[in-house]
Amino acid sequence: MAENSNISWTDHTFNPWIGCTKVSPGCANCYAETLMDTRYGKVKWGKGQPRQRTSAANWKLPEKWNRQVQIHLNAFGGFSRVFGASAAKLVGIGFSTPRRPRVFCASLADWLDEEVPVEWLVDLLDLIRRTPN
Repeated sequence: MAENSNISWTDHTFNPWIGCTKVSPGCANCYAETLMDTRYGKVKWGKGQPRQRTSAANWKLPEKWNRQVQIHLNAFGGFSRVFGASAAKLVGIGFSTPRRPRVFCASLADWLDEEVPVEWLVDLLDLIRRTPN
């Protein structure tokens, strides 16, 4: 789970769990299944297969990113007052435009997968509630 993503439209990647069920033809060439099931053998994809919840340390990353943004907002008066990357880099956020950082949640899963215990979904929704930035 990379803290800073190489995906052009996001700044961070967070996976609460790994695994999924193919639900449409668009899932035929799933990169996550190829990576986690076929290549690494971590999680078997499909209905009836258990999902793997990620570590407690990984679950703390969105809170860390939220704190970094809050420091930034407090120090510089909000995103509208930032002109360029230098101010953001002072607090270690690492994004290059004056906008709220984006987090790609569940790049290796489906956050609404029916195979996921409902308690995990409750934990994820609570984490999202606690990290508005």
